[in-house]
Amino acid sequence: MFGYDIENTSQAYHSLETRYRRDNHAIKVDFRRLVTSPSKVERATHLLHTYPAKLLSHIPFFFLANNLLCEPGATVLDPFAGSGTVALESLLSGRHAVSADSNPFARLLTSAKTTPIDRVRLSEASKRLVRRIPDSDSEFNADVVNLAHWFYPHVVRKLSQIRNAINCTQDEKIKNFFWVCFSTTIRKVSLADPRLSVPVRLREGQYPHGHNLREKSDRILRQLRRVDVHSVFQKVLAQNITRLERISSIDSMLKSSQRSMDARSLLDVEGQKLPNNSIDLVITSPPYPGAQKYIRACSLSLGWLGLCGTEALLTLKREAIGREEFRKSELEMYQNTPVDSANKKLRVIAVRDPVRAAIAGAYINEMQQVLEEINRVLRPGGCMVMVIANGTIAGEKFYTERYLRVLGEFLGLEVRLRLIDEIRSRGLMTKRNKTANMITREFVIVFEKPK
Repeated sequence: MFGYDIENTSQAYHSLETRYRRDNHAIKVDFRRLVTSPSKVERATHLLHTYPAKLLSHIPFFFLANNLLCEPGATVLDPFAGSGTVALESLLSGRHAVSADSNPFARLLTSAKTTPIDRVRLSEASKRLVRRIPDSDSEFNADVVNLAHWFYPHVVRKLSQIRNAINCTQDEKIKNFFWVCFSTTIRKVSLADPRLSVPVRLREGQYPHGHNLREKSDRILRQLRRVDVHSVFQKVLAQNITRLERISSIDSMLKSSQRSMDARSLLDVEGQKLPNNSIDLVITSPPYPGAQKYIRACSLSLGWLGLCGTEALLTLKREAIGREEFRKSELEMYQNTPVDSANKKLRVIAVRDPVRAAIAGAYINEMQQVLEEINRVLRPGGCMVMVIANGTIAGEKFYTERYLRVLGEFLGLEVRLRLIDEIRSRGLMTKRNKTANMITREFVIVFEKPK
């Protein structure tokens, strides 16, 4: 079911690389046309849960559907795992997966998406859970930010029953799967606008009469007042059990690990530094500087699942690369980077908005640390596929792709290929203000570490 046609993608990749070596210009591609297999049907567990700015699965599929960058049985790293797209595609292609992410919910989701569970055991555990829910305590004991703002009281009681019932599950793998199903339910029965990845509360009459979203928003609010939370959870559970069955064929010898919480310090399953030269291939899509509020997008799930309480949310945000949270004393620390062209741009931005200049400068400096760590663990002759986009900061074009490419070249990494892929809809961000913009294209760079 998940067979890869090595000949086709090998030929396409070889053709692109040959053309790039000849012309030395980024090549426009459409990964949805280059790789059609993932879009034919719902694939494996990719839709187990929503996640903001998910990496298009066609991209890792394309680079893993051949043996040009690494052989089957090799180890693939994604230091910004997000929803686990690269980890899942790595396992499906017959490789081992190593990943990292600062967001605890991302780590949980990646684990659930890449962990096959015996169908009979999961089915029996699910039946026991469903029977246990009505008799479970409805007392609320989670630390969720602005609870009354996001949930009706009857929804809180029903969610609490489900949460307490899941807590009684003994098998950790099954329990993690239940938590992911619970998280999907949380968002479905919350008052957050389902069209936006970052929570924004729906309100009666939020849109004026005649607006195309007025009727839909009001209908959602009416449904939530009488929603059967238990039924919503059971429906999500059934759908995700079907999805999980699709990865039952993954070779049991393949490993997926995600110990690391920081891409600047990659750890193995024992909590020790990942060995030098231990990674065969890196495929990753780093966050953008201040562009996506990943932690805020997951804040309701983080609280309900007990992964991060209200007071710890700010700390978690400050630890993330691409963050927007800075103390005043930190603002001048990030005005200078190793990239001269970036520094010139930062000085221009600082005149208009010193805070956003600090955000962008911190991002470049922290990505330098990430690339140094990737270079340390990547074996000589190994490659890194990086998906990144340019953006606009304080009205100024910020050439993120160029700056990160320069950082890679500083480390001795050689560019083998540069591609440009148009983005149709990735839910990357909502416009914050008049100086923000939607990202409409991404660069895909293939670096090689010299042998």
